[in-house]
Amino acid sequence: MPAPDAATATINAMSKQTVIRVSFDDDLEAARFLQSCRRKGLNAQLEDSRPIGDIKHNGPDLAAWLRAKRGWQVVLASANRRSAWNAAWKISHGTRRGFEDRMFEARTVNRNGEWVVEARWKGHPAAKSKDRDKPESSMEPLF
Repeated sequence: MPAPDAATATINAMSKQTVIRVSFDDDLEAARFLQSCRRKGLNAQLEDSRPIGDIKHNGPDLAAWLRAKRGWQVVLASANRRSAWNAAWKISHGTRRGFEDRMFEARTVNRNGEWVVEARWKGHPAAKSKDRDKPESSMEPLF
């Protein structure tokens, strides 16, 4: 039997049954393990595969994740434009939990028909602009 990369055992309090989640690098190894569990009479189910390490968290964990990254990061894939806009508004205006310091920007983007919310932390130093180097005396009066 192949050795799993990570295994987690939890007890489901509602049905009083033990749930064990095992992840594999190879789909074939996962299918073999699933079949061996079913042959033993266990109620084994295949879950959607999800990449380990790419899981984003909600609230304060998401805010901390954004602080560690530079630039715009996809934080949400939404069902429609309105819900994406609402999520972006909550992040930008600090009403979402973890974003109360209002140091984040968020925007909605349509990518191949799917609305996503991108966000970034405003605390990273901005790049120097050429306009900042010009002295203000070089401006001509309007009248």
